[in-house]
Amino acid sequence: MEIYYAKSPEDALRRMTDKLIKIMQSKPGLVPFNLALSGGSTAQRIFALWQEEYKQQIDWNRIRFYWVDERCVSPEDDESNFKHADQQLFRPIGIPRTHIYRIFGEKDPSMEANRYSELINQQLPKKNGLPYFDAIILGIGLDGHTASIFSSCNFLLNDTRSYAVAVHPESKQLRITLTGPVILNSTPLLVPVIGENKKAIFERLLEARTITESFPAACIMYRAASTSVFTEILIIE
Repeated sequence: MEIYYAKSPEDALRRMTDKLIKIMQSKPGLVPFNLALSGGSTAQRIFALWQEEYKQQIDWNRIRFYWVDERCVSPEDDESNFKHADQQLFRPIGIPRTHIYRIFGEKDPSMEANRYSELINQQLPKKNGLPYFDAIILGIGLDGHTASIFSSCNFLLNDTRSYAVAVHPESKQLRITLTGPVILNSTPLLVPVIGENKKAIFERLLEARTITESFPAACIMYRAASTSVFTEILIIE
């Protein structure tokens, strides 16, 4: 796990984006670039930054957009990860709708998890017998979850399905999430950890000497072939 320190949250997101551009440039130019997005407040800041500063710097036509996870709500709901990406990035940039593969959060969760698993199995190239994303943007929750893999459903770290249904431990909201084996399938993981409210969980991540499935984010980030964390948070020992 590599950590890139920045002067501010926005600068951390710029450094992450520059890393993403380098990964894109390392791939053949005519081949679609398969990117999995996360949701949440950090993702919304990423979308705003990309729309404001990276319209001309990223070859948007190459990217095929997928999701790490989605809440089981309609795409018009304020909790929909797709809604924020659509409003803040896709429509302002003019991303072709055929390049966007959203999770249908309004559908039956189990059936949709199966459908989306089949979709990426068909659309994505394979590596080690599993679908392979060119890059995944992950977050880390205040409780140590990543994607929608919570400590209460940490079996998803080793689930053989590509996507499965998760349950938020407090709200009991259903979500559809990418599972551990696909996340860990040699894909570069880009992890922005920004904001004062993330200081405690970032410190906990740095101190995670033992990989334990009760801390899903650490389990993923320390096991991955390539994890790059971008932050402005300085931990003084």
